[in-house]
Amino acid sequence: MGVTLLLITHDDIGSSLLSTATNMMGISPLVCKNLKITSEMDIEQGYAQAVKLCETIEENDELLIATDIYGSTPSNIAIKLTENTSKTQRLIITGINLPMLVRIMNYAHLSLFELATKACSTASDSIFIVDKDTECG
Repeated sequence: MGVTLLLITHDDIGSSLLSTATNMMGISPLVCKNLKITSEMDIEQGYAQAVKLCETIEENDELLIATDIYGSTPSNIAIKLTENTSKTQRLIITGINLPMLVRIMNYAHLSLFELATKACSTASDSIFIVDKDTECG
């Protein structure tokens, strides 16, 4: 049993993040899937594509769904996926960024909840005000 990562983001955000993180790491230590939501798509179209992606997930795997903006169409699709849960345990994190994704890949061995917690703590830990007169962090 492992964790599969599904990125549901606006346009090419997810594919760019995955490509960059994989290049940095040299390999992706977990199965990653990406769903690009365009401005032409409605929630039902995106949801149908997300369901198809979820059908390819191994039966015993858990699913970590990462979206870019809470309350947006990708986030709403993710929420709908967890409401219509099937055989996989599913958890959503929002605000995905590169530090979070690299942390997820570095800790791919963790449980679903531990992985989500690690990713979320990274989000706040990786934001700094950089100014010569201000020290933050």
